[in-house]
Amino acid sequence: MDMKIQIVILAVLLTSSTADDYCQGIFFKEKYYNIQLLKEGVNRVHQMVYNRNDNTLYFTFEQIAKYPTRMLAFLNIKTRETGIIDSIRNATGLAIDQNANRLYVGGSDGLFFLNVNNRVTEKLPVNDDIHYLFLNSVVYFINNRKEAFIFDHGDVYPVMELRGVVVEKLIVDDDNNILFLNNKKLFRVKMGSTLINSFDKYSVDVIATDANFRPYICASSGVFVYNKYKLALDKVAEMNGLRAMTFTGIDNPIYVVIDNIVKLKYNPVPCFGD
Repeated sequence: MDMKIQIVILAVLLTSSTADDYCQGIFFKEKYYNIQLLKEGVNRVHQMVYNRNDNTLYFTFEQIAKYPTRMLAFLNIKTRETGIIDSIRNATGLAIDQNANRLYVGGSDGLFFLNVNNRVTEKLPVNDDIHYLFLNSVVYFINNRKEAFIFDHGDVYPVMELRGVVVEKLIVDDDNNILFLNNKKLFRVKMGSTLINSFDKYSVDVIATDANFRPYICASSGVFVYNKYKLALDKVAEMNGLRAMTFTGIDNPIYVVIDNIVKLKYNPVPCFGD
């Protein structure tokens, strides 16, 4: 990559998320991280997951064309091998089962299983146009009508807590809370309940969970973690403008800002500006 281009990209990343004007990194959960650019020029990343079994990042993005379509791509963090998997039409939603080493992909023709070893796809018995996926014990999917469903061992049924509710994205945390978005507004409902709480003062673009299913909320005012004891959001980073987020572990985020995929690398020696 040209050195001038690297400098421009770094300036953009630091404008969106920085520790201060002097340090070339950021603080995340009171730890200092260096910014590592993984890939630039990725248009409109929709969803992103990281497979810890083989260090591979999978993401769906929008191709620039007269009639834009969404595609599935991968990037191995260690080997830097990249590629596109074009066997799923309008691939949009992604979910990873780390224990079974299984990747689920949702697209215009329904739900698919991707064999991560040979990258061959297999159609599953869901035919909805899928826009979003999440996995915590079972596969959650949101269709083009913004309805939330569960896929579990071949069976499909509605998310009972969200029947009749418009949902664009959702996650399920380590305490059986369903957090979901609709029109950039964040909501929360306890599994087994229909009482929905809202967080009206936040404008949210992205929700994600780490390796322990702790929920993170990427808002216009920063990155927050949901505090299940206070039923509130605690700020963990001064970052904004994020378009997707995933984690390599508990405190190791990968995120998208503008059209750049960025990894935060922990630095035990923090930087403090003048």
